[in-house]
Amino acid sequence: MKSFYDKDDYTIDDLQLLIDNQVEESIYLDFKSSGSLEKSDKKRSELSKDVAAFANSDGGIIVYGIKEVNHVASEFSFIDGDEFTKEWIETIINSYVQRRISDVKIYPIRVDGNIKKSLYVVKIPYSYDAPHQSKDNRYYKRYNFMSVPMEEYEVRQSYNRKDKTDLIIDNVLIHIGSSIVQGANYLRSLNLALVFQVTNVSNSIEQMYKIEVHINRKILASGNPPNFMRNEDETAIFSFPNTSPLFQDEVTSIATIPLLFNSSNRTLLWEPVDVYLYYTNGLKTKTFFINKKMDLKGKPLEEWLWH
Repeated sequence: MKSFYDKDDYTIDDLQLLIDNQVEESIYLDFKSSGSLEKSDKKRSELSKDVAAFANSDGGIIVYGIKEVNHVASEFSFIDGDEFTKEWIETIINSYVQRRISDVKIYPIRVDGNIKKSLYVVKIPYSYDAPHQSKDNRYYKRYNFMSVPMEEYEVRQSYNRKDKTDLIIDNVLIHIGSSIVQGANYLRSLNLALVFQVTNVSNSIEQMYKIEVHINRKILASGNPPNFMRNEDETAIFSFPNTSPLFQDEVTSIATIPLLFNSSNRTLLWEPVDVYLYYTNGLKTKTFFINKKMDLKGKPLEEWLWH
């Protein structure tokens, strides 16, 4: 299940879970009751301040329509969607925040289709165009549960965001090389190749990066495939450096590891594979399970019997 921050859409059930689980506000999450949306200049300025603070920090979500008590989601506080529309919120953000924040997403939620009982999930990205100034001509950031003014040096440093790279482990592809199948249900061996993809999601070119893969050595198709570094107990560690720069929005396949499964090691299909991405401005990690990424001849691996 996707985390609340990674969802592509939101429902009233998602927001009910925040209340049921007594989720607390954080540097990435803020709850606002219906009274936070008013047409006074003061409330509009507060809206711009809160949105700009997330963009100037690491991004996050504001939920309009949830009341908080001691920074914990308490109950719904519905908004009249006829009076305060998605377009109204967009207009305030775009006109009260300078520079304009790209890719802000607003998800309207209507309880049982009743526009008078509306909530809004506002998702603000980490912005490479920071710093963003709010209506009161100040710059804000997130600090614990609040939006607070930035220090002068923080404003100055944020101007360098455009020059920073940001890479992600975008995908892990599984290529099935060959398999020995008996009948409709029996599997004797399975050759796979794992291919790891990296994407540059920033506005700058990344010159130096590599990925490191930690995988059980008992499933390797050969003893020490290319880019093998070392063994740590049962784990084989591989290191794959880049061979060329990675441009903006470019996706590259940086590593391939051949694997072989048979009846003696088949249970290792359910073991985790850990991937580490090192690049100029940081480190990203991702864990995945081979059995959850593939099926064979239209059947999940769990349904095959091994000989």
